[in-house]
Amino acid sequence: MPPSLLLVDDDPTLIQLMGRLLGDLGRIRFATSGEAALRQAHAERPDLILLDAEMPGMNGFDTCVALKAAPDLSEVPVIFVTSHTDLDHEMLGFSVGAADFIHKPVSEHILRARVTTHLRLKQMSDELRRLANTDALTELPNRRAFDAALAREWARSLRETQPLCCLMVDIDHFKDYNDRYGHPAGDVCLNRVAQALRGALLRPTDMVARYGGEEFAVLLPNTTRDGGCLVAERLLQAVLELHLPHEGGVADGIVSVSIGVASSDESTEQQGNAAVGEPDSADLMRRADRALYLAKHQGRGMARTIEPPPGAVSPQSGEGLRANLDSAERYS
Repeated sequence: MPPSLLLVDDDPTLIQLMGRLLGDLGRIRFATSGEAALRQAHAERPDLILLDAEMPGMNGFDTCVALKAAPDLSEVPVIFVTSHTDLDHEMLGFSVGAADFIHKPVSEHILRARVTTHLRLKQMSDELRRLANTDALTELPNRRAFDAALAREWARSLRETQPLCCLMVDIDHFKDYNDRYGHPAGDVCLNRVAQALRGALLRPTDMVARYGGEEFAVLLPNTTRDGGCLVAERLLQAVLELHLPHEGGVADGIVSVSIGVASSDESTEQQGNAAVGEPDSADLMRRADRALYLAKHQGRGMARTIEPPPGAVSPQSGEGLRANLDSAERYS
C-alpha cells in the first residue's frame, strides 16, 4: 500500500498545489483546520503530516502537541509548512515534536526532497519497530508488543466502559515434547500452534502474542468472560485439528493446550484473591494466569476461568464445542 500523506492548511489553494506536487509519492488526504486534522489522523493514521503553523482556532503548534500526545500517532513525522523564518518559531516547532520545516512560498524541489526523505526514514523506523516487537520463531507479536497493547486496550476499556478479556495459553507437557522429539521439532510445534491460534481469531482487533517459552497471551477487546470462553474453545479445537503427534500428551496422542480466561467484566466476588484496590491490567493478567493454573491442575487440554461458568466441561468430551462458534463474531 502506498504511504498516506495528510496535508493540513487553512488555504485550499496551497493544499491543491502541494497535492499536485506530491500526488505520485502517496495517497493524499487533506484537512483545513487543526481539529479536522486530528479527526482525520485518528480515523486513519498517516505516514507523514505536512502542517501549517498558523491556522485559525487550533494552530499548528497546538495540533502537533495533540498528535504527539496520542499513543497511536506519536511516531508520525510532522513537517511544518510556515511563512515564519525566524529561529524562535523553528525552535518552538522542534520543541513540540516537528521533524522538519518547509518555508513558504513552497519550492517544488525542496518539498519533494523533504517529503521523500522523511517517508524513507518513516519506513525504516517502522521496520525497526516491527522487528523489535516480533517474535522471530513464531512471527507473532512478542511480550513487549503485548504489554504495550494491553496498556492501550485497558485504557480504552476504561474510557469507553467496555469489557476487556485476556487468555493465557500453554502447550501441554511441552518439555516432554522437546525431550521426546528434539528441540528443532519443538520449534516447529511452537510455530504451528502459533499460526493455529492466530488463524482462529475472527476480528482484526484481537491479538495473540508469544508471552514466553511455550506460553501465549490473547487479548480480546470489547469481550466479556462468556465471549472469552467461546474464543477459548475455538482455540482449543484449532490446536487439536493440527494433529501434531505427542505421545506424552493428554489429548489422544496429539498436541493440546490449556487456557485460562479472565475478563474485566467479572465482579469483585469472582476476582477471588485479586489485589486490594481498583482492578488494573496487571490484575487481569494475574487472574488469567490463575485460571490457566486451574486448567492444568484439573487435567489440561481444557479452558477454565477462576470461577467456571455453570456447565463448563472439557472440550475433549465433545460437549463443550458448540457448532455455532464460527458465527460468534463479536464474542459478547
